[in-house]
Amino acid sequence: MWQMSDEDGPTFASFFYRAMFAEQGEGSLAHSSEIGFKRAARALCFATKELRRKKVSLERWVNFVHIGA
Repeated sequence: MWQMSDEDGPTFASFFYRAMFAEQGEGSLAHSSEIGFKRAARALCFATKELRRKKVSLERWVNFVHIGA
């Protein structure tokens, strides 16, 4: 829906997919029994928090929104 900074794309994707397909273990972000939309929402939250932790400006991370069930 909104454009993102070119430099954020690879970084965000790396964080997102790392969380989306994380090894299942205690404290893991991804659980095998989780429905896809829940796993995607958790991964999106994780990736956004990582961008914030890297101190990117508000305008660069605020556009990542999960819409769905």
